[in-house]
Amino acid sequence: MLPKPLTMFKFLLRIALFSILFFYFLTFRSIPTNAGCTDYFSCTKEIERVKKEISRLDGLENTLANQIAYLDNQIYLTELEIQAKEEEIKVLSGDIGDLSTRLERIGNFLDYQEEIFANRARLAYASDQLSSFDIVLGAGNLDDALRRIKYLRVLEDQDVQALSDMRDTRTSFNDQKKTLENEKADVEQLKKEVEEQKAGLISQQNSKRQFLAETRGEEASYRNLLKHLEEEQAAILAALRSKGYRLGPVKKGDPIAIQGSTGCSTGPHIHYSVYWDSNPSKEAVGSLSALSPCGYVRVSGGKCSSGSYFSSGGYVYSSSFRAPGAEGSYLTQSYWAYHRALDLVSRDGTVYASANGVASIVNDGPSYGAICRSRGIPYNGLGYGIRVDHGNIVTSYWHIKKPPGF
Repeated sequence: MLPKPLTMFKFLLRIALFSILFFYFLTFRSIPTNAGCTDYFSCTKEIERVKKEISRLDGLENTLANQIAYLDNQIYLTELEIQAKEEEIKVLSGDIGDLSTRLERIGNFLDYQEEIFANRARLAYASDQLSSFDIVLGAGNLDDALRRIKYLRVLEDQDVQALSDMRDTRTSFNDQKKTLENEKADVEQLKKEVEEQKAGLISQQNSKRQFLAETRGEEASYRNLLKHLEEEQAAILAALRSKGYRLGPVKKGDPIAIQGSTGCSTGPHIHYSVYWDSNPSKEAVGSLSALSPCGYVRVSGGKCSSGSYFSSGGYVYSSSFRAPGAEGSYLTQSYWAYHRALDLVSRDGTVYASANGVASIVNDGPSYGAICRSRGIPYNGLGYGIRVDHGNIVTSYWHIKKPPGF
């Protein structure tokens, strides 16, 4: 039985689609490169990029492995189909052999029948030369004469029937011969299609296995690069610790930390402060004086500064400075007499640099634990923050999630 045209079309379409995808991956796949680490932030960004690439390649490997497993099953099913078709070919070949033998016998029988018919025709011709009177004279009696006449007529009828049967047999012979030739052509075409299908599947499988091997090699290169970057980052962190935890330059709007609840905190939020640094060349905290953030960011739907009393509510947006959280982050505490900062919950959990500057990591030290507890505020270990120096202006982002490596 030959494959249906639709089935063969789907098979060829599948091979064509795979070829396109394979060409795409080979053309546009990434090549591991090391952008290097000039400071903590650039190193962290490069590590995140490499991790994403490893994750992408890992997903691609899983996809290829699943495709290869699927293709293995398809090859197995096709091999079963090939075996079934080979058995069908054997059966057809056997039928063809039997039919050839029968046709040969029919041909021999026709030759024999033709010879008998020729002999009878000669006898009939000879008997036609005798009149009924001659037959009666040659007979012993009247009954014998009648039997002779009847016998000649029977022979004549048999010869006519034999001639008709011979013609029908010849017609049947020609029909069977045509059927034999058609079946033989079908078998040869079937065998050709099966061989092409098998060759296509094997080629597709080999291509996928080669691509999977290349992808695994590419992932291994990225993993080596990641290891190198992490070693670079560790070296940078060691240098930061010896230089006062200086992270490096940042630009306005750069993500610089993840919102957290380290130190004295009742939940994840950003404690955002703005200071005036009278002597930027020094890093002593004593040289800083608090400024109201309301002159740098905007609060909508609530009070940014509430004077001598507590206030909350509203949403924080960028103004001359970039908002420290995602635009429209909720304000949980205003700037007031006993709270020289804005507390807000970043909508996306990210902390952003308000302006260009140089960032450093700061922490409050373990002594603050007793102070927190005395006020009934949860103490979640060392409090971490980012300090960004913008010349005479300093911004502080407190309660961030503990940075990696600290």
